[in-house]
Amino acid sequence: MPSREAELKTQLDPQLAAALARHREILSELGQPGAGLGEQRQHFLDARAWWNGGGPRLEVDFDGAVPLPGGHRLRAAIYAAEASAGPRPAYVYLHGGGFRFGSPRSNDRQLRELASAWGGVVVSLDYAHLPEEAFPVAVEQTVAALHWLHAHGAAWGISPDRIALGGMSAGANIAMGAAVQLGLSRCTFLRALACIVGVFDGDLETASMREYGEWSLLPNRSSASAMLAEYVGESAQRSDPRFFTAGADLSCLPPLFLAAAEVDVFRDSSVLLAERAERAGATVELAVYPGVSHLFWGYSRMVDTSHACTRAIASFLEAKFAGEGAGHHPSPVLDRLTS
Repeated sequence: MPSREAELKTQLDPQLAAALARHREILSELGQPGAGLGEQRQHFLDARAWWNGGGPRLEVDFDGAVPLPGGHRLRAAIYAAEASAGPRPAYVYLHGGGFRFGSPRSNDRQLRELASAWGGVVVSLDYAHLPEEAFPVAVEQTVAALHWLHAHGAAWGISPDRIALGGMSAGANIAMGAAVQLGLSRCTFLRALACIVGVFDGDLETASMREYGEWSLLPNRSSASAMLAEYVGESAQRSDPRFFTAGADLSCLPPLFLAAAEVDVFRDSSVLLAERAERAGATVELAVYPGVSHLFWGYSRMVDTSHACTRAIASFLEAKFAGEGAGHHPSPVLDRLTS
């Protein structure tokens, strides 16, 4: 009987398998991170440096900050393919990193590629991390930042009433939580959501969690359990709709695009959210990319599927801001494991 690792090799896209091997080489070259949290965070960013090399150059590419109540500021990176005299729609992106690591430049190349493919403004926004802050601080910070962008984003060329939100992995969870909070307050400026390999609940017993939870790929069931326990705890907070977004009032959400990876413990988190959103009457599209694992999008330097995901997000955003249905047509979400 073939081992799990042998079976894994047959399931992974060859480009993704090569990218994972290259990433292991990078980690080996960097050596082990230091014991301190700051050293570990820097190690995470250093491991992303090669993956962020190359890609398109943009006319607009600068660092900024969003002020929050109480004197806090969130770092941001702002991208646009071309400078413009008029306001444009914006996509606000929250990075992944297990709620602990990452920065607005963690996916620098991928965000430059998205800005180039789309044509709007991309704002990569930071948020409070573990262990300094846990749920719901990052969600509430994101909501406050979105209100600031609605009021003041024109300085960055942003149309105040045409804002989309999303993120990758942990960032997708925070983005969805912020969208739920804004939706419950009947916010009108949030026009679309686009999330990649999101974590939308604490369910460790889904089919994808059982299928891939003991394999060598990260995250696995053990690391997912530890991450969620630290972020949201074991208390009633797990039922808070800003964390357990699959159990929220999904009818209040704007149009939603979900990108999931087939070979990922969190695949079914996106699948189940899409099913529930569709039943609630929300406009939703799910794309499950075959043969790739969690965080595949960050390997666009070697993986064509990452570019396919970027094109899908760009098409979705273009359609939502050009008028519903223009060039992008939602399709049923059930049984979409080979799209």
